[in-house]
Amino acid sequence: MWFADSVRFRWLWLAVFLLLPLRSTAQPRVARHLDLGVTGGVTMSRYTFNPTVTQNQALGYTMGITARYVEEKYFGVQAELLLTQRGWDERYELFPDLKFKRTFTYLEIPVLAHIYFNMGRRNEISVDLGPKFGTMLWQNTDSNLPEDFGQTGSATSNYQYLQHDMSVHSKFDYGIQAGLGYEFRASRHLSFQIAGRYYFGLGNIFPDEKTDVFETSSNQQIQIVFTAWWKKWIGKKRAVKVKG
Repeated sequence: MWFADSVRFRWLWLAVFLLLPLRSTAQPRVARHLDLGVTGGVTMSRYTFNPTVTQNQALGYTMGITARYVEEKYFGVQAELLLTQRGWDERYELFPDLKFKRTFTYLEIPVLAHIYFNMGRRNEISVDLGPKFGTMLWQNTDSNLPEDFGQTGSATSNYQYLQHDMSVHSKFDYGIQAGLGYEFRASRHLSFQIAGRYYFGLGNIFPDEKTDVFETSSNQQIQIVFTAWWKKWIGKKRAVKVKG
């Protein structure tokens, strides 16, 4: 729906503009460094449907490469290239032996503001926030449902089923991602990070006009990821004069 899409774009631009002041109010510069890493972890995802579809969290994976550039105290920029599984796993209260899981594999690109705080010489806490974009590569289904599931006259007729075979209308997805991480610096050039992330999708995979089945079909996702970082130092620490 046009109104829903306009509201989502306002939220997206709001998040971007909230990040801009962080760059302008950054603290005095530190020694610049470019960090390259490999990352991987697990995902727990679901889709918000309207009308509602009862679900469990669908387990999947995420893995890929990441880069981070830091030249300001407390602030940097991070970008990633990820292969991520997302989807939904339906739950049937009256038929616990039945299952339906639809899984999508996406190529994702998060572009994040990296806000960090040193907790001693080797420990760091960070917050990462920004937009994430993705495109669907392929999908698969795992199901043992009867052929007449959800249809009139079936014992399961009260359950929604149209989402099972509905074609994906939009393979492109976008939304906002936020994360909290802990990083341990093992040496000058090597560090390890564990982080929890939450993604709020703003796009719908199914058509969302007034005459369509679903008004909303957007993704929400929790990730637990582990990253190994290699740091490349660039230049020396230098101070910046602050004008009064």
